[in-house]
Amino acid sequence: MVASMTGFGKAEVSKEGVGVTVEITSVNNRFCDIQFRLPKFLSELESEIKKLILTKIKRGKINFILGWEEELPPSSFVKLNTEVADVYYSIFKEMKKKYNLKGEIELKDFVNLPDILKIEKEEYEQEKAWRIIKEVTLSALEQIDKMRRFEGEKLAEDLKRRVEKLENTIDEIEKLSQLNFEWYQKRLKKRISEILDDFELGQQRIAMEAGILAERSDVTEECVRFRSHNQQFLSALKENEAVGKRLTFLLQEMNREANTIGSKAIHPEILQKVILLKEEIEKLREQVQNIE
Repeated sequence: MVASMTGFGKAEVSKEGVGVTVEITSVNNRFCDIQFRLPKFLSELESEIKKLILTKIKRGKINFILGWEEELPPSSFVKLNTEVADVYYSIFKEMKKKYNLKGEIELKDFVNLPDILKIEKEEYEQEKAWRIIKEVTLSALEQIDKMRRFEGEKLAEDLKRRVEKLENTIDEIEKLSQLNFEWYQKRLKKRISEILDDFELGQQRIAMEAGILAERSDVTEECVRFRSHNQQFLSALKENEAVGKRLTFLLQEMNREANTIGSKAIHPEILQKVILLKEEIEKLREQVQNIE
């Protein structure tokens, strides 16, 4: 079943000292455009994440947001900056000796000194991080795929109804086209009578001329091709792959056949049916823009 290009998926996991959240959104786009937002230290994993996304999504504008929070308490990252402390201690000892100062060097002398403490945080292992990210990304992709498939099913139902309208209209056009011979014959005879007044033109000649015009205006081939496009369109809707571009192409071909029928037909009822065809094709085109 076809999929819509619009969807949303979210998943989160807490394990191995981190909390990871992934949000994936997708909207309509002619191509596959993936935008990433994730912590800088994980930027090297973008290509792997992209490959994972492409296993489920082939087309659309996709936003991938990764939230990463390490669950260790902040105090575990705070360390004594021993290099700086050693320098301060040496300075204090030198000051005591040089200026003959009394008293001991105590902890309170260091507390408010700049850079006496430092944040020392070990970078999370990339391989370990990728295992967690892959797990939560697959869960989010499963959600968005489910939503896109559900919406795609609803779109497919609407598209099928519209194609059925096209099929019925083509049937009506083909029936009307069979009346062209009589219609052209009457029209030609009336036109000749208006020009030649009382001049008698043989019925055989009128029938022949009307037949030539009717043959030139025959739309049987266009109707056959139109039906073929309809069947291909319906078959594509049953496939489990990205078919949006193929559907767009088929609609272009349907529109071309409708234009040809319109250019050939003079019968007013056929022209009205052609207008209905083109209106329905345009509605289909708008809907297909949502199909992956």
